[in-house]
Amino acid sequence: MSRNKLFSLLQTFSKYDLNRFRKFLLSPYFNDHEDLVHLFEIINHTLRIDPETIDSLEKEDVWKRLYPKRKFDDAHLRRLSSELHHLALRFLVEEARKQDPLSESLELQRILEKPELQKHLTGVERQIRKQIQSSPRQSTWYYLAQFQMNWNIYNRASKVVSTSDFMNKLIPADQSLEHFYIVQKLKFYVAWLIYRGFRSTKQELEVIQGFWEYIQLPQFQSLPLVRIYQNVIQCLTKPDEEYYFNELLKNLGKFESNLTKEDLRECYYIAQNYCAFKVNQGKTEYYQVFFGLFKSIIKLGILLENGQLSEGVFKNMVTISLRVGEFDWAEEFISEYVVYLPTGIRDNARTFVLANLYSHQKRHEKVIELLRNVEYSDVVYSLGSKLILLRTYYELGEYLALDSLIDSFRIFLRRNKVMSKSLKREYNSFLNFVKKLTTLDIANPTAIDAFHRQVMAVSSSMPKKWLLDKIEELQKK
Repeated sequence: MSRNKLFSLLQTFSKYDLNRFRKFLLSPYFNDHEDLVHLFEIINHTLRIDPETIDSLEKEDVWKRLYPKRKFDDAHLRRLSSELHHLALRFLVEEARKQDPLSESLELQRILEKPELQKHLTGVERQIRKQIQSSPRQSTWYYLAQFQMNWNIYNRASKVVSTSDFMNKLIPADQSLEHFYIVQKLKFYVAWLIYRGFRSTKQELEVIQGFWEYIQLPQFQSLPLVRIYQNVIQCLTKPDEEYYFNELLKNLGKFESNLTKEDLRECYYIAQNYCAFKVNQGKTEYYQVFFGLFKSIIKLGILLENGQLSEGVFKNMVTISLRVGEFDWAEEFISEYVVYLPTGIRDNARTFVLANLYSHQKRHEKVIELLRNVEYSDVVYSLGSKLILLRTYYELGEYLALDSLIDSFRIFLRRNKVMSKSLKREYNSFLNFVKKLTTLDIANPTAIDAFHRQVMAVSSSMPKKWLLDKIEELQKK
């Protein structure tokens, strides 16, 4: 029964979900077909005992366990599987509703629009207002919920246009629709700008004429998300004007309690990219700002997403903390947060960042101990670990080991089919510089100065600062 939709869906269920789904199936309100319970029990048993074998379950074996005395009927089994799949999807809907009582209340508001249910409707609408007002974090969903509530009220009133407070129903519906539209439009615009930054596209996200002027009106500037996403858009479209970045940081601090974790995480991600852009322009003071953003992310509780830490974020946080000299902070961070990395890459990530840390702490023997016999299948890790080892062998004066590593590094670059030609050129250029660094005559300051100018002229993203530091050490000898 390979590639079975039912199997692939149930494989995503946690043990808790599987237990809940079983109770769901046992409820006569949702399911009155006992055979579906039996089919689930067969699948559930395999998922718990040996989930890797779920796709190798043979249809005939499943049938025998369901109906020991009946002849195999493929169509009947497929029908059962389809019905159970449908119930599993319905279960997910029911579980989602329980996690979102506001959506349930809004649906109930619409259902209770009958004159004889007016008292019940009044109570539900009171509950909806309370739910909305008790939520300080104003996501697009917050504004959409306001609109849905006001739309239901207006829609009811529109059937009797002569009602005296018709406009009192229409205006809130219109205002809440505008709030939702403007906030969501700004979020879409940010998404488009980010996409455009990574990929070339001729497609434009249209904005109606006068939109940017219209949202400057006081009733929109009072909305935290409007202010924040305007700042984000200005940072993305006018990166050289640092005033907008400072305004973004100021407003993030001011409105952090009004934004959801998802919105905060996205805005801080954009702020980090801005810092990276500035660092690449040569403004190294932004490393410290970068580090401050990471500390804020931890403080706000938005570092983890669905209980996990992104591998890229983990490596970046260690790299930036080392760049600003926060070695103790980096060591504590690695120890505390490495457990939140996906299990498949955890060991590699830990080894790599610890080697980087030890390299900065000048604990060179520890670096070699970690990296000497490690071969990464991941290209990024492999390149990074080789660079750390190169620096370490140079610092220890182990030039034979360094020459051997340079030769093996060149072979690795030549054989690699994934890296671009331009990136290979950058690495080969760096290897040439390291090789020349080991042969410079410290008694010849003219040659050292010429080498310094040569390194300065290169716009490579390789460890240029390290090379310049080593040249400076030679100049002082």
